[in-house]
Amino acid sequence: MKNEVIVGSRKSLLAMCQSKLVIAALQERFPNITFKIKEIVTQGDRNLKDSLQKIGGKGVFVKEIEAQLQTGEIDFAVHSLKDVMPVLPDDLMIGAIPKRESPFDCLISPRKFSSLTDLPEGARIGTNSLRRQGQLLHLRPDVQVIPIRGNVDTRIKKIETEHLDGVILAESGLDRLQVPLDGLYRLSLKDDILPATGQGALAIECRKTDADTLALLSTIDDATTQLNVRVERDFLRALGGSCNYPIGAFAETTGSQVTFKGLVASPDGHHLFNKIVQGAPEDNLGQQAAETLISEGALKLIESTLK
Repeated sequence: MKNEVIVGSRKSLLAMCQSKLVIAALQERFPNITFKIKEIVTQGDRNLKDSLQKIGGKGVFVKEIEAQLQTGEIDFAVHSLKDVMPVLPDDLMIGAIPKRESPFDCLISPRKFSSLTDLPEGARIGTNSLRRQGQLLHLRPDVQVIPIRGNVDTRIKKIETEHLDGVILAESGLDRLQVPLDGLYRLSLKDDILPATGQGALAIECRKTDADTLALLSTIDDATTQLNVRVERDFLRALGGSCNYPIGAFAETTGSQVTFKGLVASPDGHHLFNKIVQGAPEDNLGQQAAETLISEGALKLIESTLK
């Protein structure tokens, strides 16, 4: 077993927080191992001007870190699972997925709203996610979606600087960072907007051949979270393996049954296709749902709106 482990992480406040949470869990189990964080700047961090779709999708937060895994400069990396492409490099794998935090989105706003229907006509809502945009506009076509990027605190500050009626953020990021919302209100969108694949979960990526690291990571892996996110990632992979489409996915296990909800939406909200399936863990529910939507012509229609 190694005496020192190097952990790769983005430099953002949330990424560092997530890496430290993982290290704390491992340190508790392996007090004699020294864990060190190596901060890595990714393309997604360097370019905050252009949209994620323009610069290559959410994979831009991961590629440079994966390169350092492959060269052995780091032993494992902590990612937000929703940033990890559904197909990994051949020599890498997800060694563990700890228990998931809230997978859902929420609206942060300067006024208290009880639902999205309470938003004023033509409300200005900040998000850079086509998934959130498509679902929001499907529900409220009058809303103005204002593209915003940056760290969690940066996006919250844009409520004031961009004169927004609210911003949509992942609940898990707010909870992990324990962000103070002085003078602001938080509205759960659990019943309104389907989350991104793997949202709320962390992916700990390592080399397939690194037996020592895999043994460490196995101690913090959560089997139920692994099962649920595998179904979600199967759905994404079957739809073309891209994080760029406006795709929502959420799987939940109750007893021996898995319930999966998946959707594809057009960015303008005019078209939205969804599917709910239930079954056993081995039933390939994510792929089933994707194949149904593809057969209904959903993907071709959505692709035509993205051109």
